[in-house]
Amino acid sequence: MTDSVSIAIIGAGPRGLWAVEELSRASLLHDLSFRITVFDPRPLGYGAAYSIDQPNDLVINVRSSAVRTALGTLDDFRREVLGEAEPLNEFPARATVGKFLHVSWQHAVENLPSRCTVEFERRAVENLVELEEFEHVLLATGHEPAIHPQGMLDPFTGLSGVAAGAQVGIRGAALTSIDAMLALTAGRGGRFTANGYQPSGEEPTRMYPTSRSGRFIQVKPEPVTAAEEVILKKFERKIPRITSVDELKNLLVQAANAVSGQEFTWDMLAPSSNPADELAQSLANPRRPQQSVGLAWRELYPAIVRRVSFSDLAESQEFYELTRTLEPFAFGPPTQQVRKVLALIDAGLVDFSFLASTEGCPADIWVDAVLATPGISPGTLGAQVLHNVAPEQAPTDSPVTVKIQPDGMLPGQTRFAFAGRMSEPFVLGNDSLSRTLHTVIPRWVQTLCALHRDSTAYGLPPLTGRLEPWAEDLFHSPEQLQHAIDEYASPLNILNSDPLVRNCRQLTQAGEHHGVDVRIFFARKANKALTFVERVRDEGHGVDVASYRELSQVLATGMPGERIILSAAIKTDQLLQLAIDNNVTISVDTCAEFDRIIALAGDNGVRVAPRLAPDPQRFMPTRFGERSEVWLAYLSQPHPHVQVAGLHLHLHGYSAQDRIDALHEATDLIEELRAAGHAPEFIDMGGGVPMSYLDDADQWDNFKQALHAQNQGDIAPFTWKADPLKNFYPFHQGPVREQWLEEVLGSPAGAKVGELGLRLHVEPGRSVLDGCGAIIAKVAFIKERSDGLPLVGLEMNRTQLRTTSDDYLVDPVHIPLGKAAASEPYEGFLVGAYCIEDEVIMRRPIFFPQGVQVGDLIAFPNTAGYFMHILESASHQIPLAKNLVAHAGELTLDAIDRGDIS
Repeated sequence: MTDSVSIAIIGAGPRGLWAVEELSRASLLHDLSFRITVFDPRPLGYGAAYSIDQPNDLVINVRSSAVRTALGTLDDFRREVLGEAEPLNEFPARATVGKFLHVSWQHAVENLPSRCTVEFERRAVENLVELEEFEHVLLATGHEPAIHPQGMLDPFTGLSGVAAGAQVGIRGAALTSIDAMLALTAGRGGRFTANGYQPSGEEPTRMYPTSRSGRFIQVKPEPVTAAEEVILKKFERKIPRITSVDELKNLLVQAANAVSGQEFTWDMLAPSSNPADELAQSLANPRRPQQSVGLAWRELYPAIVRRVSFSDLAESQEFYELTRTLEPFAFGPPTQQVRKVLALIDAGLVDFSFLASTEGCPADIWVDAVLATPGISPGTLGAQVLHNVAPEQAPTDSPVTVKIQPDGMLPGQTRFAFAGRMSEPFVLGNDSLSRTLHTVIPRWVQTLCALHRDSTAYGLPPLTGRLEPWAEDLFHSPEQLQHAIDEYASPLNILNSDPLVRNCRQLTQAGEHHGVDVRIFFARKANKALTFVERVRDEGHGVDVASYRELSQVLATGMPGERIILSAAIKTDQLLQLAIDNNVTISVDTCAEFDRIIALAGDNGVRVAPRLAPDPQRFMPTRFGERSEVWLAYLSQPHPHVQVAGLHLHLHGYSAQDRIDALHEATDLIEELRAAGHAPEFIDMGGGVPMSYLDDADQWDNFKQALHAQNQGDIAPFTWKADPLKNFYPFHQGPVREQWLEEVLGSPAGAKVGELGLRLHVEPGRSVLDGCGAIIAKVAFIKERSDGLPLVGLEMNRTQLRTTSDDYLVDPVHIPLGKAAASEPYEGFLVGAYCIEDEVIMRRPIFFPQGVQVGDLIAFPNTAGYFMHILESASHQIPLAKNLVAHAGELTLDAIDRGDIS
């Protein structure tokens, strides 16, 4: 866990909001503490562009369906909060967007995770000195304030001074120009109706738009049809291979011709001698060649953005001129706005006569409707940043486009980052309400997380597992692991039985403390490797087996039958006979099974432990065993050849109280069996001894908080296909192992076990294998799913790291193999070898702060208990993983794979 990271965000507009939302989510998913301060003198989310007191006739230029925040979609907000009726207008008022952004800010602040704070400073930052306390700074200020020529009014704040009946010249012929026209008409009480424009009672204002290009912005092309989408897809696939602006222009011509069925030439985009007529034609013929090339540019724009951004093409003057030429035809006003302009022309309030030249224009007042050019201007905070850390980019006497890295950072440093218009056109289209064109802000947050987490890999959220010294040594021996992979293939199960001795001793010591003889019977179903059988044999413990092969293999190691209990759910006659012949204690599941044992034993002696099914009114109903009254009736008298050596329990879960309650019932039954002439010596409590994989309780709480937030819809899903992960082992819990057993034995029921002189048998699997194994797999590929989701393919399959729970929830360990390091952070899901869509190794994404490469190794720690073998499959005829024993710095095949024991 790191100290709090201090972050300054300059600008509380859409980009600043996005940054806070991403940092909030990252705080939860990366378990990092962020202290965020947002600087902006304006109200949250509003700014000049989205002020909530502007006329509703001023609308956004992107479709409403494309606008979303962590709160949800703009369309849902309009339906559910504002109560707008269907069908929704595709281009709502900018004031509506302002309300949405403001509420989204409130939602972001109200839903911060516990380790993330946001404070607001309602002021502008004028000097870098004010930012000295912050480790990271993001400039997300959007458009720079326009510097209007002397005597010209600001189109957002200066129109209140325009008197009724004024003759207004408008410098600019694009979207802001239209906004100014509507503010001076509808904004003063005029109304647009089906019959045109109806002015208010005051004398109307007459307006004269002007433009250096002599061109007025054109209507936004109508949405692409399904047939046109198919046509344009063919051209989209060619864009990544474009190497010049001329190639791009030729492709756009071909696309426009294919869509319109007409011949397009570039001279068709020249300014018209009758702009009003051209505007009307664009409405009447939405697929004119001019509109079709605009449509092609707009629909291919995401692919063009990906190809051109951060490249030499973006810096070329030819590309800049192409964007200036096409954007008026691709990203013009929606139809509803163009109709309003035409209505104002018809009403004599808008005159295009002076569009190309202001000579003779009768305007007595001028509005500057030209926004500041993209880039960073001299004297601004951004310019100070550049002078300080990137002087080669700093502006001198005119605005400059800042050249950022894909994560928004300036090259060579990690403190300052930029997101928005200041980087255009180097980052094409970076100033947009849409969050689908660029990943600058998410990648900036990802870089921050990589800088402040000391790990080569971790899951989201992090769950750092405990590592035994032998495992740490192994993970720091990449050459040895590579050699083993080369010899035995991936994946490998690496085993070490040393921790097993410690774990067993902790349980027997708890018994000694309470005067109860505790015997350990290792549950072999937890791991098939024979190194563990051999170790418990040598330590004087026993084994619990559940099949013929398990039993025959254990016997072949030299384990005495007296130290084996057979607890199989299904027992064939062959299995029972093998147990009888070798003096193995048999856990008897039913009276009928007891009858079979009697028949098979004949005159031979056999030891059994009837399995008790505890009261279903108190316990979860179980398919294992018989109720007390059933056994009492059946065992009303001893059998001459079958000894009831003890009682057996099979309890679900890990509750100490459940074991205490079950022992009450078992000791009562023991007393009644003794009264009937039997001489039981032990109670076998079965397994379910708890353990913890994690030492950090806060991490476990953070994981559960994040999962709850996902499942409640409060954050975007982070698990594979939004898997709710309803069923998982408690990877952090307490008490565990000896403390847990102390609690059981310290109860009245535990005391009664001692009073009756009974041994307590325990059948741990997972808990005694704590720290005894790891799985190692090789990275086979790095790619994206068809929708762009990052994937890391491993040479293994999901059954080789799976139990009956939903997922393995311990962070893997990344073991690079000494090649050139992959420096960029990478986040992806680990997927496996089976040919099915849900072949996912772990259902949390894994974050690699320093990247990951093909050939690297991924280690899954502490997997000896169940994860390796309980569900492993050889589907596709892929061989099962080999099991290697780590001892004295060497890796050797376990007997299960050597063929010594069949």
